[in-house]
Order: sequence, then structure tokens, then C-alpha cells
Amino acid sequence: MYPTPTLWFEIGATALMGVVLLWAKTEYALFLYAFALGFPEFAYAAGATINIRVDDVLLVLFLGRTILWTPAPPSRGQRNIFIWQGFFLAACIVSIVVELAQGTPPAAYETAKMAGCAAIFLVLPRLMQSQRRLRFFLAGLMCGGIALAIQVRLHLSDPSSNHVENFQELKSAATFSTWNPNTIGQAAVLLVFAAGLGGIIFSKSLVNRILWPCLTLGFALMPVMLFVRGTSISIAAGFTLFLCLGRRWKWLLLFVVACLAAILYVHSLDHPLVTDATSVDLTTGEGLSHRFDRWDMAFRAIRKDPFTGQGFGQELAYLTLIGSEGRAHDAYLTVWVELGLGGVLLFLTAIFQFFHAGSSLYRDPRFPLQGALILALIFTLSLDSFGLPTLYWEKLPTIALSLAVAVVGICERNASENSVKEVRTLAYEPFAQHS
Repeated sequence: MYPTPTLWFEIGATALMGVVLLWAKTEYALFLYAFALGFPEFAYAAGATINIRVDDVLLVLFLGRTILWTPAPPSRGQRNIFIWQGFFLAACIVSIVVELAQGTPPAAYETAKMAGCAAIFLVLPRLMQSQRRLRFFLAGLMCGGIALAIQVRLHLSDPSSNHVENFQELKSAATFSTWNPNTIGQAAVLLVFAAGLGGIIFSKSLVNRILWPCLTLGFALMPVMLFVRGTSISIAAGFTLFLCLGRRWKWLLLFVVACLAAILYVHSLDHPLVTDATSVDLTTGEGLSHRFDRWDMAFRAIRKDPFTGQGFGQELAYLTLIGSEGRAHDAYLTVWVELGLGGVLLFLTAIFQFFHAGSSLYRDPRFPLQGALILALIFTLSLDSFGLPTLYWEKLPTIALSLAVAVVGICERNASENSVKEVRTLAYEPFAQHS
């Protein structure tokens, strides 16, 4: 049975009203975008490897709004980040153009992922220019994160997940059909950062003082419960750095106790899985999912063309050609393999801009916690990138970075506005009377 013309008209009118509402009320659209991130399987398959989700459709709306409705200019810290990220993006695009001219274009998935991440980075920070919009976005992320945790629990409750033989099978059973198992760790990093930010910018009522730390700890423990080992260590290191920078020693003690309790709880549930996950030999690489072998093959590829690289999106094809079992699983080596030494330097410089912006806020007595949180986020993502391609055009880490850029802009604009108000106040003060 086909829809009647009247039904098509009603569907079109409803969709148009929704677009108008989301266009006019950007904070609602940001909430919906963040909330949709918690439902990765709600997607339309556009090919074998590309999935289009609700957040992707909303991103197109955001992009159109940014083009047609020019937002406020970026702040100084945002401008530096945008410039160097733009240089790195330009290097990737030039590499693609060269590959097209040579008749060896990159895979469609790699190109689409890069384009999507670039759009996210361009659009989200320029839309979240007020604390009101930022609060809506964080609320959406928390709702989506809770929904994500519930879905993971349902996956593990499935009868087919009761007979896993090792922790790798457990990760695969818990994850989604459209995600890599390690993507859960990337989602946890984003959610922990968002929950920590919520605890800073929302009101300091008793409810918020309890709610946001609980959400932060809960999302931080999620990869631990699923044996996402590298990301769990990275989150713990970032969490510790933030608490030390903020001088929150009581919270640091509580975090250590919570981590120990989680490890003991997991150990009591399934001792063989814990033993399997913790059987690691750093001297031989045994238990590290063949990371040493992958890195060795990546170094071989780098030695072949250390300055020019193999071209954007060519990592998997070239490493497979020379005998590797898969990707390098290291963002820095991946960039070096594909874009050469110049690409690595651009990549590191772009990352350094976040450290610089975070340290500037941390030194400002008005925004020390925001700065400490951004430093902790970049430290976590940089550490995680040694075992995964975390910072190299990955969707969820890019959203976390975009959120950090938005915080930088909001803080710097607030500081500038406060300085202007202080100058005006001093200008209108009467001159001192001298006798």
C-alpha cells in the first residue's frame, strides 16, 4: 500500500515545521544532535561501510545555518586552533588530489569520515557560542550516554553473549553493529569530558553537586567494565591530571577507591576474563593485540617514504600489501605512513594548539577548571592515540575537541566582555578630589 498524496503532504509539512523549529531554536537542535549520538544503530546504510544517522542529517542543517547566518567571529584561541586544523585538513585534501591524479584514490569511507569530521569541527564550536546552548548540548549528551549504557547492557544480556571465551569477544558482544568495539572507549571519553564540564558550568545546587560527579564516574568506569584497556588507562590518567590541576584531593582519593572497587567487582564476576585481559608482557608485546607487530610494519612503511608518505587513506592498503595483518593502531604512525613527516608535524602542531588554549584558560583565575578540563581531555586523547587512531579524523573524538573549542570561545568572549565593562566603569568614575 502506497502513501496517498494527502499523507505525503502531511509528512512534508511536518518535516518542514520541524526544520523551521530547529533552525530558529538552535539549542533544541543541539540537544537532539547530542541525544542522537546515543543511538548508533539507528542508521541508514549508504553503501557497505558508510552509515547515515540522525546527527549526520542535523549536521547538514547546522552547516547551512552557519553559511546563511554568519555567527560571531571566533575568539583568539579558537582562531589559532582553526588555522592549524585547517592547515592539516589542507594537507589531507592536497594528498587526495594527488592520488586522484595518479589514479589511486583513497577509499570512500576514509574520505567521507574526514569530510564529516571537518564539518563537525567547523560547525559545532561556532553554534555553541553561549552557555545556554552549551547546556542544552551537554544535557543531550547525558541523555544519549545513559541510553547508550542501557543498550550496551541489553547487548550483554542477550543469550548469545553468555558464552564469550575472552575479553575481546566480550567487547564485540557489547558493541554495536555499526561501531568498532574500541569506539565505546571513544564515546566514554566524550561523555566523561561532557559530564565534567556540566559539573563546572551548571548551578552549584546540591542536586548538581551529586548528579554530575556520579555521571562522570559512571561514564569513566564504562570502558573498565568492558575491558577497553587502553582507553580505560587514558581516562584514568586524564581524570587524575584534572583532579591534580584542580587540587581536588578528596575527589582524587574517591576516584582511586572507585577504580579499585570496579576492578575487584569485575574480577569477582569473571576471573578468567580479567586474567586474560591483564596478561600483558611489555617486553614482547604479548597480550597487546599484536600492537608491536603492527607498529613494526608501520615503521617499515615509514622507512619506505618518510617524507612524502603513501597518501591519505592508503594506510590499510599499503600495510596489507607488505604483509601486515591490519592497520597500525597508532594515530601518529598512521599520519606518518599516509602524509609523511610534514603531515606529522602539522598534526602535532594542531594538537599543541589545544594544550596552549587550555593552559591559557588554566592560568586565568576566572577559568582554571575549564582550562584544567581541556588539558585533561587533550592528554587523554593524545595518550589513547598511541594505541588507536583516536585523533586522526575520528567522529566522537572530533566532537569532544569541538566541545573544547566552544568552551575556549565562550570563556575568552566572557573575559573580553568583562574587561570592557571594567574599563567603562573606570571611565565613568569621578576624578579624585585633591585638597
